[in-house]
Amino acid sequence: MPKGLEIRVDGKGEKQILPVRPRLHASRQWLKDLAEGRSTVALAPHVPEPLAADLRQAGINHADLNGRLFLSTGWALIDRRPAGRRHRGPEAAFDVFAAKTSRLARCLLAHRDQEWTQEDLTARTGLSRGLVSRALAHLTEEEYVRQEAKATRTSPARYRVQSFDRLLDAWQGADRWVDRADVHQFSVLTSEVSELAADVRELLRNKDGQRTGVFTQWFAARLRQAYTDSPVVSAYVRKLPETTLRFARPVPNGGNLWLIVPKDEGVFQEVQEVDGFPLVCDVQIYLDLQQVGGRGQEQANALRQWEGFAR
Repeated sequence: MPKGLEIRVDGKGEKQILPVRPRLHASRQWLKDLAEGRSTVALAPHVPEPLAADLRQAGINHADLNGRLFLSTGWALIDRRPAGRRHRGPEAAFDVFAAKTSRLARCLLAHRDQEWTQEDLTARTGLSRGLVSRALAHLTEEEYVRQEAKATRTSPARYRVQSFDRLLDAWQGADRWVDRADVHQFSVLTSEVSELAADVRELLRNKDGQRTGVFTQWFAARLRQAYTDSPVVSAYVRKLPETTLRFARPVPNGGNLWLIVPKDEGVFQEVQEVDGFPLVCDVQIYLDLQQVGGRGQEQANALRQWEGFAR
């Protein structure tokens, strides 16, 4: 990152020089020093929108290489939002929403009011102790998670979600459907969603009667907090059942059955059951609905606004 940069603002007979403070990574640490933040401009390759919203509210000048620029001088205001994201933070930055690491965020958000120890989270997510430790340190530094009690000789440290909405917004902003799942669409000769879902539920059982998949998107949201109807039934599977082709025809798009093979098995954690159907957790339903067209986002937002969301 270049050093010695400054931005000069002239107007109304006033001149203001704002030194640019380049950083490799955007951080909530920028919110710690409000005075300096108003007299300088924090610059990073990419500033996520949830963080940018908090910086704007605090009046902290910031910019990124994607075209974002926020300047507040007292007599002038510039608020330019990026149209896209060509630049990202360096790969060395810890990505708490990577396919495997996101298991921790999923666990914390699925139980928004619960306290956890590091050992609890390690056992629950199947992640290594070291990875959980790094992720918790990052989440705590960014104030997504709060340490409720420090470790003592007789008891471990305990953690809980501090900012549920900010953490979920950050995950949504980083989520890339095409990078985490392979979607296989099928056409089934039925117009009744409940009938199709019941058939799929039986399809997703192995020879021992154990389930091999969980429902998500519209059908799952319909069972949790219905808002809009959809003719599509979606389910995560570890692999495509061999019996699928006996009653379903593969199609490139427009299918009423979606079988989704995830890149990481974390989606099968935090499963809930409603009316005899296994569903992914509410947070996963919400994220998955954001990835589809039609009225998927409306259904996602209605689910999130429901008082029972993630509870």
